[in-house]
Amino acid sequence: MKRILFAIIILAFSLFVFTPHLQAQYQNLTKSDTAKVHQQIGKVEKITPSGKSKKQSSKIFVGGDFGGGYSTYNSYIQITPIIGYDLTQRIQIGSRLTYMHQWYQDGFGNKYNSNIYGGSLFLRYIFWKSLYVQTEYEILSVPDYYSVDANATRTVKSLFAGLGFIQPIGDSAFITESVLYNFLDNEYSPYSNPLIRVGFGFYL
Repeated sequence: MKRILFAIIILAFSLFVFTPHLQAQYQNLTKSDTAKVHQQIGKVEKITPSGKSKKQSSKIFVGGDFGGGYSTYNSYIQITPIIGYDLTQRIQIGSRLTYMHQWYQDGFGNKYNSNIYGGSLFLRYIFWKSLYVQTEYEILSVPDYYSVDANATRTVKSLFAGLGFIQPIGDSAFITESVLYNFLDNEYSPYSNPLIRVGFGFYL
């Protein structure tokens, strides 16, 4: 009986002495494991709302630009949607659709309205940080101002080349600014050299 009582006392004393030490070790182990888990989670790629990681996000982007101008004899508004694709981290290709509504007045005071529309293909190469060089070939249907037929149109081709700057906004959006020169400029072109564009876009 005395041996049983002595064993119970020793067991109780052992629990009293070693339990706090074991709890401390357990807490330290738990904190260490939690830190390791958080560290591993930190290494996992962030997931976008669409369910794709940033590295796996779409290479397709859309956007465009809006423009307009006003003068005594010529005013216009322009809408240009864009769709493009990242071939690589530095090379982008895409297509632009252009619509312009133009109001103009000739030297005799006659006022006219016209619609200009067409499309283009462009290529961008980001050569340093956010700077890029761009080339673009465009075909537009424009009014034939020199025709006796007021509804006559003609095809105008443009070949642009120049420099630009792309500025990311957030995770998937961006704005672009470019200065382009039209190497096929003529009297029918609705543009003047140099052409300055400011646009926007975002990845799908």
